[in-house]
Amino acid sequence: MRRFAESLGALAKLGAGLGLVFGLIGSLLLSLPTDSISLEYPLALTESNELCSPTQTFSTPWTVDASELEDVAGGDIVPVRSLADPYPSLHSVAVDPDNNRVLISDSNRGGLLIYDRTSGNGSSGVVEPMTRVRGPATGMMFVAGVALDPGNHELFAVNNDIGDRMEVFPYDSEGNVKPKRVLFVPHGSWGVALNRQREEIAITVEHANTVVVYRRDASLGDAPLRVLHGPKTGLGDPHGITFDEKHNEISVANHGNWAPLTRAESLEGKLQGGRFDLPSITTYSGEANNDAVPLRKIQGKRTNLNWPMGISLDTVHDEIAVASYGNDSILIFHRNDQGDVEPVRAIHGSQTALSGPMGVSIDAKNEEIWVTNYREHTAAVFARTAQGNVAPKRIVRNALAGTPAVGFGNPGAVAYDSKRDEILVPN
Repeated sequence: MRRFAESLGALAKLGAGLGLVFGLIGSLLLSLPTDSISLEYPLALTESNELCSPTQTFSTPWTVDASELEDVAGGDIVPVRSLADPYPSLHSVAVDPDNNRVLISDSNRGGLLIYDRTSGNGSSGVVEPMTRVRGPATGMMFVAGVALDPGNHELFAVNNDIGDRMEVFPYDSEGNVKPKRVLFVPHGSWGVALNRQREEIAITVEHANTVVVYRRDASLGDAPLRVLHGPKTGLGDPHGITFDEKHNEISVANHGNWAPLTRAESLEGKLQGGRFDLPSITTYSGEANNDAVPLRKIQGKRTNLNWPMGISLDTVHDEIAVASYGNDSILIFHRNDQGDVEPVRAIHGSQTALSGPMGVSIDAKNEEIWVTNYREHTAAVFARTAQGNVAPKRIVRNALAGTPAVGFGNPGAVAYDSKRDEILVPN
């Protein structure tokens, strides 16, 4: 396990090195004269004040018509078409009811959106955030999980798949600002949860089937305090995470797909490959380390878990909410449930406005549940006790109703299907 922890540290430092290289490249490009290059896509409107289309071709001051380059071999060639989403893709969400703030990550454009807690309405119009944090100085890339620290007035943002780091910003951050501190985290980190009593922060690592726990104020290459990893943990592609201060427990949402990280791990007495288990929510002691067995596990067909993403804990009512992306549902369980159990409540149906729910956050103080939709440009706010096919109390839109979401989530390749005349983009 010590070697495993050292390997995670090495991966984190490698990722940090790559991130610095990309950051330097970005800084170099941004230092060029404005008449030489333009890196910004339109955010909402074209020059004619029309809404952007996700399939629009974006032009820059230095480009020329493609027809003028027909006889040129190579060079600065204009793309025939560009497929991009000019609007934020809402990923994870965290609510601070005491300071009336809601933090939402934008994985599409690498930023953070901070809304007033009472934001949203029933109209089709756009709701502007209080502040935005975005730009090359922030260091954010494919930002995923977020957390809020009301006591120290800090925002936590974890970069998934690219970036390999967690940035921490002050509450009053706005625009293209440098983070207060940066922590290099393992590749594939996704969810983040804060325990203020223990002064610790826990992060899930998808591909390594791992949870790493750091000091709250850890920075740069600081090693984790504990590493939860091994076949007995039941971790399988972990995503959402909570760190229960009241009961000193860590709960994790698992997709269920598992593969060995090393050759030694693939042996474990016999040669074995990867496998697909049913999705689950596993709960551990707050001090869990190494190959610890979970205290409880919610798993089975009756749970209706399907690609569980973000999770949120309500210690006042002893409930846990899960964003079930695969079936457009928010599932609520008793905190101490285990086994193949049905949810206490489920929000699901055509009236809910749920479309690829990615993040969820329970506001017990104001009796509300916030949900971010990845397949739409919306966040929906429900009554805490909502169930069934019910409409949300409020909707926060960052694009006009009906605006299509391209749905890119860090695309890594592209292929063309000539038989069906389709472009395939794995994310």
